[in-house]
Amino acid sequence: MSDKLSSPARDIFSVLRGYYNSLSPSERKVADFVMSNAGDVPPMTLSELAEHSGVSDATAVRFFRSAGFRTFFEFKVALTRSFAEVTDLIHDGLEEDDPPRVVATKVFRGCVQALTDTQEVLDAEVFESALNLLDNADRILIAGVGTSAPMAYELNNRLFRLRLNCQAETDSYLQLMKASLLTNRDVLVIISHSGTSSDPLNTAAEAREHGCPVICVTGNHLSPLAKSADVVLLAVSHETRSETISSRVAQHALIQAIYVALAMRSIEKTNEAEQLIWDALIRRRITRAK
Repeated sequence: MSDKLSSPARDIFSVLRGYYNSLSPSERKVADFVMSNAGDVPPMTLSELAEHSGVSDATAVRFFRSAGFRTFFEFKVALTRSFAEVTDLIHDGLEEDDPPRVVATKVFRGCVQALTDTQEVLDAEVFESALNLLDNADRILIAGVGTSAPMAYELNNRLFRLRLNCQAETDSYLQLMKASLLTNRDVLVIISHSGTSSDPLNTAAEAREHGCPVICVTGNHLSPLAKSADVVLLAVSHETRSETISSRVAQHALIQAIYVALAMRSIEKTNEAEQLIWDALIRRRITRAK
């Protein structure tokens, strides 16, 4: 049935109604839940959808494959496109006739809300556990793919300033290879908003096989990645789009909080390292200008 959605813009509800009778009784339970609760499904994991539908994970997989999708992510993207307004695919709450000033205001408000919500759910003990793991690690591997990749580089940019032995990796194959060399003296930091993508899950699983603690920065504390991590830092945002905006702002804030909190543990060493960095930059700029 892989040709059912030859066009990604085709209405998924029409597809489900059209093929409803060909679904198994258990698959119909999933279809019924999706059609009645479409707006609640995009943030869910596969296990959550199965639980709410009263079926097994395997049945949920058969359902979205029967609907013509290779992955659950593809299904959720098509679902979002079907029930959301065109403007909602760009940003929540927009109207087509919104002037630029109003557009900017709505984007800012979404970011502010994400920051506020993330601050509210930040657990002091969990945050300190993450700091302790990073502070005492022999090596730190920071992994992120897709739109999480810039966040991985940002965390690496902050941590190396503290003279921590860290490396950012955004290639899924290299992540897995490097995770295989980690030990219980190292730390893996995985950044994934959904917490359901296969690459981060594979990298985390490989690291854990070698006894390496895992810190994840995610927007879904019920995701498979969060459930497998030793420490979960939540970056909260209430966005219906698969391509999030506000969550990146929340992730960025968490990264800066990690950096500043670690820096405050050794202010003199941090200031010394920053001075060396800026002296080198100034000196080399002067040299090139001559």
